[in-house]
Amino acid sequence: MNLLHAWLVYDRQGAKRNASYIEMHKTIGHSMGIEFELKLTDSIPDDLSLTPKPDFALIRTICPELSRQLESNKIPIFNNSHIAAICNDKYQTWTYIKSHCPDVPMVESHFYKNHELSQTLLKSHPAHVLKAIAGHGGTQVFKTEESFSEIKNGLNGSDFILQPFIKGPGKDVRVYVIGKEIIAAVERTARDDFRSNFSLGGSVSLRTLSKKEKQLTESVISLFDFGLAGIDFIINEKDEFILSEIEDVAGARMLYQCMPDCHLLERYFTYIKEKILQ
Repeated sequence: MNLLHAWLVYDRQGAKRNASYIEMHKTIGHSMGIEFELKLTDSIPDDLSLTPKPDFALIRTICPELSRQLESNKIPIFNNSHIAAICNDKYQTWTYIKSHCPDVPMVESHFYKNHELSQTLLKSHPAHVLKAIAGHGGTQVFKTEESFSEIKNGLNGSDFILQPFIKGPGKDVRVYVIGKEIIAAVERTARDDFRSNFSLGGSVSLRTLSKKEKQLTESVISLFDFGLAGIDFIINEKDEFILSEIEDVAGARMLYQCMPDCHLLERYFTYIKEKILQ
């Protein structure tokens, strides 16, 4: 069996934080005929003409420009640059799905440049949530009632969106997807914060999707050529799904905690091999 050579692309900080997950990629990949090479974003040259190219690359960092660069050099990447550009920008995600699948319920979103942030703006939007455009993992998310200085410092110069706060049981659901297949759904419950992200201390459990929830998820899936992604839904007061965002670089810790035998990477690598060898 010919080995496939793949780049596993992280930024330097992400590589330190995810060292064990990187080793999982290498170990499982080797058992499936894939040799992963860790590539840090700052080690990839702008000119790849003299660089031996991999058979494919997994992008585990948010860098749409790098995704486009690799694709322009005929390197298959997962997820692709279209997903990287749309799903790592909360307003782009909202406008794209709104225009292509208007029946999907979403939280109304309004875009603002960073220089438009003001105390007057926040006071005129009570019971709203402010999110940095490219925030990830529940970071850079604030209620408009929070301290102006904390919001300004937390945004760190980022553009942002304003959304009405959705009342509900303090839960959301991440649906893990590989290609067009739903792998599992994990329900996250906030503890002492309106943000329910697992990395911020929320508790997690598996959720069996209803027929309606599954159909809604499939509507979103139909719009993209996903590799591995996480589709996040807020749960409102009626226990209904409201699309929140799509995670291009989806973390898997909470899925492995709830479902240790999910074989996520094995299924992902099987999908990739079928995709590039077809």
